[in-house]
Amino acid sequence: MKSILFTFSLFAFSLSYSQSFPISFDSAVTTSDFIDFDGGTAIVRVNPSKTGINLSDSVARMVRDSGQIWAGSKLVLSANLDFSVNTKITMKVYTTAPIGTVVKFKLESSAGSVEVNALTTVSGSWETLEWIFAGTPNIFNEVVFMFDFGNLGNGMASSTFFFDDIQQVVGPPAPSLLSLPVNFESGIVSSDFLDFSGAVGSVILNPHMTGINTSSKVGEIVRYGGDIWAGSKIILDTNIDFTTKWHMSMKVYTTAPVGTRVKLELEGNSGIITLDALTTVSGAWETIDWNFHMQTGTYNRAAFLFDFGTVGNGTTSSTFLFDDLQQLIGPPLPTPLQADLPINFESSVVSSDFTNFFGAYTTVFPNPQMIGINTSVTVAKFVRSGGQSWAQSKLVLTDSINFAALSAITMKVYTDAPVGTLLKLKLESTGSGAANEKDVSTTVSGGWATYTWDFAGDPPVYNTLTFMLGYGIPNDASLNATFLIDDILQTNPSGSLSIEQKLVEETIFFYPNPSIDKVTFYSLNGTIESIILFDMTSKQVSKISTNNNKVIMDVSDLPSGIYTARVFKSEGRVVSNVKIIVEH
Repeated sequence: MKSILFTFSLFAFSLSYSQSFPISFDSAVTTSDFIDFDGGTAIVRVNPSKTGINLSDSVARMVRDSGQIWAGSKLVLSANLDFSVNTKITMKVYTTAPIGTVVKFKLESSAGSVEVNALTTVSGSWETLEWIFAGTPNIFNEVVFMFDFGNLGNGMASSTFFFDDIQQVVGPPAPSLLSLPVNFESGIVSSDFLDFSGAVGSVILNPHMTGINTSSKVGEIVRYGGDIWAGSKIILDTNIDFTTKWHMSMKVYTTAPVGTRVKLELEGNSGIITLDALTTVSGAWETIDWNFHMQTGTYNRAAFLFDFGTVGNGTTSSTFLFDDLQQLIGPPLPTPLQADLPINFESSVVSSDFTNFFGAYTTVFPNPQMIGINTSVTVAKFVRSGGQSWAQSKLVLTDSINFAALSAITMKVYTDAPVGTLLKLKLESTGSGAANEKDVSTTVSGGWATYTWDFAGDPPVYNTLTFMLGYGIPNDASLNATFLIDDILQTNPSGSLSIEQKLVEETIFFYPNPSIDKVTFYSLNGTIESIILFDMTSKQVSKISTNNNKVIMDVSDLPSGIYTARVFKSEGRVVSNVKIIVEH
């Protein structure tokens, strides 16, 4: 019932006539009444399968052929839909697409939009699908049909959908409008939750009156199968104002593993905005915070998507208690700092330097896969968590990239996604708006690999790296939607590097690491001229000069921590930057 967080606007001009529910296609609606968009084509035609629950002579047919993943068509209604009593929309659907195909039903007007998903349960026969719009305001007069949402159509039978008998019927009661802060102690009942996609929300007695939460009542959401985005939502009596209070805070209890994703989604006339947080404890109450600094718009619904990215099973690990949802005054988001190539995430670039859009979340993270070609301590982790197929994170550089001598960008990537997954790297200019993007496909799954994007011939105007990794695949925050990245360099497609970049390629061995008192450096080719050691603040803490291929550096007097050793060879050439861990 719940879409993976998708928002867009349609602009169309049409001579179509307004319709009213119920819609049956036997007489009043004609092909010219449909407004098609982005690869969807709808017509009225003879029913190809007058069987089962649908013996109508005429039905509507939509064929999706290329275009966009949200291709579809819409009809304009003669009046706004009123969901005060009839809170459900039903429609008969026939397709030979696989069971579980997403059928999105979207309502639009100049004031905004709202959308709900249903999944097909049969293939090759008519069925009645339903969408619940309880609590939806009386402001929408357009109905939008998006079959097989999330996939590109190919014009074949699996991209062909027949539909009929669209009507409003009695459904669940509309929920009460709630006020922040929400604490479940009085006035809120289970029917005030709007559940979707396999989750059930209710108000219960607090079974864990311990620690930071001794309230007598709490909210509970249990996820039973359904979709990876199963959750529940509440409707607020006023729009959320982030002018001075941009932090949203909530107490959470679960026995799910530490690191379980908790997505808070805010919805309203402005669309949808979401933020993710990860649990840090299991089996105890904790306070989770989402920082919506710089967010603007009109939002009056809060949706809770616990353990986003997995399908619930109804057990304790799919059960989540929550309480005390409120707005707080808190610090703003740190200002992103500009970066310089090469980028290795060991010191200069931090999580707040990334700006995330459309469902991507990138953080600087301890390397969980110190294997193969990348044993760095720290990497960046790009996660596709809801949003659009073009989910992206950006890094702004201090200078524009000049491709005259070195025409390519290389980067190490680790993912468990299947071989052939698309890695899109886009270069943009914050000044002129110029942009260019290149694609490569993964050749390794479950291991690190180095990939090259060639921008030969491009002008020196781009100062922003935009990462769209796994472009087009599901945004389910799973391992297949997670990408580790490191060592972003400017090179040539042949692999030749500048003098500074050869530091990564020339072989310098060092051991032991971690070290208690001494680190030995060994050069496979040529002698080492000097070694300078820097701490995590880039302060020089030690230097040794030599002309030998084997150098021993004493680190016994240094505090425990991570250090960068810059190794120089003849003529002052830097040939290696390595991370040294000192442990006493």
